[in-house]
Amino acid sequence: MLGPDIELLTEINHELGERHVKYGVTPAMYHFMGEAVIFTMKEMLGDKFDADMQKAWKIVYAELSGDILSVYPSNKK
Repeated sequence: MLGPDIELLTEINHELGERHVKYGVTPAMYHFMGEAVIFTMKEMLGDKFDADMQKAWKIVYAELSGDILSVYPSNKK
């Protein structure tokens, strides 16, 4: 999904964001979710989850959550 078909991933993320809005998930909650993802990865992978891997996961999470957040009414242009 990250290759030539990135549009499919974007569409899926937008649909996910629309559902999250309906469920009452607020944009502020995404920050805490990102922290929980990083914490869980550290706990599960231990030393294998090094600084480079953590940085990469933070970038991926920021991109995915940014795509999802783009459908929130306060973020629409």
